[in-house]
Amino acid sequence: MPDTALTEAFDRFLTSLAAAKKSPHTIAAYRRDLTAVAELLVDPINQPVEDLMLSDVTVPALRAAFGMRAEHSAPATMARTHSVWSRFYRFCRTEGLVVTSPVEEIEKVKTGTTRPRSIDAPDLATRMLEAATTPPPGRSPARWPTRDAAIVSTLMSTGVRLAELVDLHCQSLTGQPGEYQLDIVGKGAKYRAIPALDGLVERLTVYQKERGERFPRHQLDRRTTPLFVHPHTGQAVTARQVQYLLERLYREAGVRAQVPDGALVHALRHTFAMDLLDNGASIVEVQTLLGHESIATTRRYLTARPHQLRDAVAATSSATALRHKSTDGADA
Repeated sequence: MPDTALTEAFDRFLTSLAAAKKSPHTIAAYRRDLTAVAELLVDPINQPVEDLMLSDVTVPALRAAFGMRAEHSAPATMARTHSVWSRFYRFCRTEGLVVTSPVEEIEKVKTGTTRPRSIDAPDLATRMLEAATTPPPGRSPARWPTRDAAIVSTLMSTGVRLAELVDLHCQSLTGQPGEYQLDIVGKGAKYRAIPALDGLVERLTVYQKERGERFPRHQLDRRTTPLFVHPHTGQAVTARQVQYLLERLYREAGVRAQVPDGALVHALRHTFAMDLLDNGASIVEVQTLLGHESIATTRRYLTARPHQLRDAVAATSSATALRHKSTDGADA
């Protein structure tokens, strides 16, 4: 069997993902995990990654590379890395590039169940919107109160991911009064619709009107026009800019200490999910709104709210009968 350069195999694998309509974010994440381990493969032998062949990726070499990566990575990162490399080698076997997979000899990290990291702060939405709409003390080209309030409102009332927010365009809001929704393209290019209530629609409308005045050349009736833009350049807002905005608003709202580290945007998604459950939404409704492929992912929120399981059990007919028995003394 002729040998193949490792980087060439990477490119062929990632091309196959693009052909399968995987999102650019997913493909970029796969490339990072593949490259990170490949760089550790060549670290001990001090040669370029481009010189590595598939035959160079032996079980001992790959195990050592995974071990080095694990020294500075969380269990969830290592579990994802193992999954990416396993999928890569399945592709290589299908393409006839290799006969066996060295990843099969490397034990996968057990991550356990992680609790969602939500924000436990009273009146969070009110405080964040006040921070967003309060005029800055001086002139700041990076501030745009109506846009900032629209971004915060979208995140808090829909639970969209950061990448999904950045990818929204001017025609993502569809429907008619009383039935508006945000059309989201999530992980794996999967579509879902999230109800957009009047408060969110109003803030988006005000922002778009002001944007039309600020950037008259923007074609707001086209799907190719991004929804959220930079207040100074008018270019599509980036993920980093959204993170910076939220960092500032958390501080100004006085809730920064309650925001989990490393979850500036995702914490609002978790908080949205918790709020849904606390107000009677079913686990299936939460799964649908968040766009989880597996209900096992959504079930973590129930773990974080054990009193809901107790309330559910207490509401059963059996529990009611037992309470009555205890009350009337029949079981004494």
